[in-house]
Amino acid sequence: MIRKIYTQLFLIILLAVITLFLFFKYFKKTNIDDNLRGNIEQPINSGESLIENLKYLSTDKEGNEYKIEAKKGNIDKDNPDIIYLENVVAIILLKNSEYISIKSNFAKYNSKNFDTLFNDAVSVDYEDHLLTGNFLDLSFENNLVSIYDNVQYLSGFSSLSADKAEIDILNKKTKIFMESPGKKVLIKNISKNGNN
Repeated sequence: MIRKIYTQLFLIILLAVITLFLFFKYFKKTNIDDNLRGNIEQPINSGESLIENLKYLSTDKEGNEYKIEAKKGNIDKDNPDIIYLENVVAIILLKNSEYISIKSNFAKYNSKNFDTLFNDAVSVDYEDHLLTGNFLDLSFENNLVSIYDNVQYLSGFSSLSADKAEIDILNKKTKIFMESPGKKVLIKNISKNGNN
């Protein structure tokens, strides 16, 4: 009789250990990769948290992907969803479409909604289009890329200078305009031999 009780007790303990093992291995969610966790928890002198060589990847329910990489990132101590990035490259890969590449020296990334503000030497490259400017707002809620402040656009044999450009992420339609009604977009045709 005692042997039967020990056997049952052993089986219950074994079942509990297996259940805990499976839970922690397969069901416990972690938001941050263990390799990054060590870097995040190491404070810098200013009290901020540093991440080196960070990568974030997000996929929506339609299969569109957003990947952002940076050499360095500092987590905002007042709002941990905000990360300030340096030497940034972002890729928007739409399902059944070519990708949009965004590069800048700095960016402010919201890890909760993925919205990103890029600044300093911003460039956007998609298909045969190249846009440059000083600032770029990427809003996934509005499916919109807005680049502004000293915008230059190059495509084929023409270039444009404007105040602002907007790209609808889903259909990739580009709108280039001046913010002041009295100003006009400057368009230059570039001939094959390099003359205007």
